[in-house]
Amino acid sequence: MALRYVVRSAAISGFQAEAGDLATAIMREAGIQPEQLELADLPMDVSQLQHLLAIASQRLERPDLGLSLARHQDLDMLGLLGKVLRSASTLQEAFTIAQRYMSLHSNAEHWQLQSYADQIHIIRVEHGSPPPQATQYHEMSLAVFHRLAQLICGQPLRPLRATFAHSQVGTVKHYTHYLNCDVLFDQEHDSLVYPQSVFHQPIPKAVQQAGNHDYQQSASEQLEDNIELQVRNTISELIGLGNVHIEQVAALLNLSPRALQRRLKAQSLEFRDLVQDVRITLARWHLQASRCDITNLSDMLGYSDLSSFSRAFRRRMGLSPAQWRQRVKSDTRRPA
Repeated sequence: MALRYVVRSAAISGFQAEAGDLATAIMREAGIQPEQLELADLPMDVSQLQHLLAIASQRLERPDLGLSLARHQDLDMLGLLGKVLRSASTLQEAFTIAQRYMSLHSNAEHWQLQSYADQIHIIRVEHGSPPPQATQYHEMSLAVFHRLAQLICGQPLRPLRATFAHSQVGTVKHYTHYLNCDVLFDQEHDSLVYPQSVFHQPIPKAVQQAGNHDYQQSASEQLEDNIELQVRNTISELIGLGNVHIEQVAALLNLSPRALQRRLKAQSLEFRDLVQDVRITLARWHLQASRCDITNLSDMLGYSDLSSFSRAFRRRMGLSPAQWRQRVKSDTRRPA
């Protein structure tokens, strides 16, 4: 059931401007054809984009490359997803739409919204296990989210803070310049924290007028044939709320549970296997890329207790979560 994790080639918009005369050589070194800059809807392996940014950051001596590249991204870069986002009435509604239809642009990550008192925490979670070279990609992703949130709101936004699971690679000045807030490193998540009030402010009519609610129907139709991806996306939305049931997922997909079961069976898929696969995929990401406590991770993934999580993880990976984390960290530190 392994998926190919891809992103639309529009995600490298602005690379030519940032890399200048070296852009073509760097792209070819990363295994990317320069023509892909001209084809916004071409699927690109996310590992290629991560490799490209890592190489370019070194060649150009630009530790801020990922953050800077985000300045070139806009809602049009997201294609159909960007058009759907313009139909939202608030930033929170736009976020809900982005969760549902994110795979129109990339199936390599998803974003979780968590509310604490008067704060909204936007947490980025990558699907699969990120390589050590993915740091620039992670920083670009967070900066792109912040830029798009500002474009949707039609005004500058100041996050309360930003956090990264990796260690600092650029200067503090770089981070505060691009993200307009304090930044913490070696944290549990890649995240942005905003005042809750920001997410309830109405989106300006000038932004909404550029979109149309009919685009949401088009987005649904575009995803309709890929029932596995739809179910995985929806499970990811519900993870952390407890045990995920097929009735919940079916309702969000406007299907009856029986209809959903039939469509999955037609592709030799089982709902419970998809739930477990999404959980283990997210677990692997957190164990490798964050410092999240394993007990907290068990709760976050919706397991009833730590022992249930440990048994499920060991069945799939052959090691306990703690052992797997230790092995991955050791492999990362080992010289090539």
